[in-house]
Parts: sequence; structure tokens; C-alpha cells
Amino acid sequence: PPPQASPDNLGGESKAGSEDPSWAKQSLRRKCECELCKSGKATTHNDDSHDQSLDQTIPVAGIDLRFIGGTTKCARTMIRYFEKKFYGSKHLHGKKVVEVGSGTGLVGSCMALLGAEVTLTDQSYVMEVLGFNLEKIGEKAKEAKRNFKVNTKEHVWGTDTKSLTPCDIVIGSDLIFALEGIRPLVKSVTDMVRESQKIEGKKVEVYVAVIRRFKWEELYFKLMEENFDSEAVVKEGDIVVYRYTWHGKGGGVVSLEQKTESKTEPKEESSKTNEEKDGQAQN
Repeated sequence: PPPQASPDNLGGESKAGSEDPSWAKQSLRRKCECELCKSGKATTHNDDSHDQSLDQTIPVAGIDLRFIGGTTKCARTMIRYFEKKFYGSKHLHGKKVVEVGSGTGLVGSCMALLGAEVTLTDQSYVMEVLGFNLEKIGEKAKEAKRNFKVNTKEHVWGTDTKSLTPCDIVIGSDLIFALEGIRPLVKSVTDMVRESQKIEGKKVEVYVAVIRRFKWEELYFKLMEENFDSEAVVKEGDIVVYRYTWHGKGGGVVSLEQKTESKTEPKEESSKTNEEKDGQAQN
């Protein structure tokens, strides 16, 4: 297997070059202020595994890659899973992967180095740093004589996804951090899978890495269950990677109407359902 990006193996600090953004050597604040941490519940949100530096070097599919803008623990957990699952095989060769909420590009880059053709998407303000990282990673991949087929597209969750289909796999990590973004996110994922299966006539897989911070995140799981079966394939501390497959019982449609959703505590049975799923994860 390739070198792993473990929580205590983030490669240390990189040397900032003259072309780097001015903020490249800075770090985000370390103290988490999410609902769980404020309530006093034990989490790993503030430990060293959540590296908040904005300049990281991480081994990805056998190559040390530098990411300006930093990476999340969810993303690092996800690439370890993909490396274990796909490294050394040809399973991803020719597969079209779409990443939603790509950020600095860690997970999408990993899938590309593992053989997939990857479209990394995010909002317009992310494109500069994403493009910067992908250009440098492409140079490293060329030096290592590795395939690295990537492109980027702006995409706001909840908007049209036709330019992103057909695809074979949809991926995303650490995405459910804002209540108002949950419905648009699930709509984009649902639309891509539904349309891809219409065009290609085959099953599309979805992988999403989640870290729990707020009780209202339960809405994400409720909406996904309307059209997908879920399986927790990895559990690492507070983080779970879910694999979703289509059943379409919800008609393959997700409304953007916010209805009566609030930040109050979900029903007890709903919370238990998700805890039971998490308990099935394979470490």
C-alpha cells in the first residue's frame, strides 16, 4: 500500500515559494465552537489530528503533495479509505468521478492519481486556490509518470448538474456544516446520480465523509435516505465515510423548499437510527 496520511504524518510544514498566496503559512483558529463542543461532549475536534495549517504536505497515492489552503480531517480519512480500496488496481481506470465541494482538492486529486477521470467542483471563490494546487500536483504527477486527469467546474449546490453528468462516482467530504446548504447539497447529488443512471443505465456510487457537529445535521441523513441506501464503510473517531447506492423510492427529486426545518434537537428515534448505522462501520 502507499504511504498513509495519518493524523500524525502530515509531512510537516512546506517551504513557501515566492508565488504562494500571502496567507499560505497561516493557520485557522484551533478552538472548535460547534454545538457538540460547546455542550461539553467529548470530541476530537480540537486535537492535533485536525491540522488547521493552511500549508500542508501529505502523501497521496504514493506521491508527496502540497496543499495550499490546508485540508480537513474528513478528507484525509477519505483518501486513506480510497487508497486501501483502489491502490494498485485498475478499478478506477476510465471511471468518471465528480467531487462536490472540492475545496483545496485533496480527495479529487487522490482519485485522479488512482486512475479516475475527475471533475472537481466548488464555488467561484475557491477556484483560484484549487487551480493553483492542481497545477502543482499535475507537475508532480508528470515527474512520477502517473496519470492525472482532472478538470474543474464551478458549481453551486442545488443548481443545474447536466454539465457534470454522466458520472460513475460522486464524492464529497465535510460538507454538512451549514443547515441552509443541506437541501441544495442533497439535491445536487441526487440529480447527478438520477441523470447519470438514465444516460448510462448503470449504478452510480456516492461516497461522503461526515463529521458530526450539530443536531440539525440529521436532516442530511433523512433526505439521503429518501433515495439512497447507505452503508458506513469507515469509522475513525468522530468521522464516518458513508457509501450510498440508489433505490429511488423518493422519486429521485429533492425540493429546495426549507419547510419547517430548525436547529432544534431531532426526534430520538431518528438519532438512534444514525448511531446504529455508525456502529456498523468497519474500522
